[in-house]
Amino acid sequence: MAVATRAQRFKNRATLGLVLTGIGTAAFFFVGMASQQPAGWGAAYAFADPVTVQLRSNCGSMTVVGRGGGSGRASATCEGVEWTADGKVRAGTLYAYADEIDRGGPDGPTYKGEARALGDRAYGKPALWITIVHLAALGLAALGLVVVLFAALAAAVPGRRRP
Repeated sequence: MAVATRAQRFKNRATLGLVLTGIGTAAFFFVGMASQQPAGWGAAYAFADPVTVQLRSNCGSMTVVGRGGGSGRASATCEGVEWTADGKVRAGTLYAYADEIDRGGPDGPTYKGEARALGDRAYGKPALWITIVHLAALGLAALGLVVVLFAALAAAVPGRRRP
């Protein structure tokens, strides 16, 4: 009887952990996709290193359409952006809001916002709600993994015998 109860508790905890992990992972990836912005933009910006970017002339932009058909804040993707990190010049893609890119300068486009780089991507400062959602989703996914781990450890440890 105790073995069945213990197995059921493990199953319940593991299921809870998997559900939390799934919800956190789905929120992390689908928030960006739903708003036509890069998945994980807020979390990437939070963990990235501050950099100064140099733009080239090939920045495309897209308009994000909000609920009710209203126009949201336009975002831009710039290829071939260069920045310096750890004393090395790196190149990659910048994801930012279009209104932070000055396209009318005599030397070509310039980026006016705060950028941070992670790997081969640089990110402009996202909206606060995106950062909060992405960090909360990562935390929820991590909590779910911890619950699964502890459920597995608890199931592996032999139970106490009661007299």
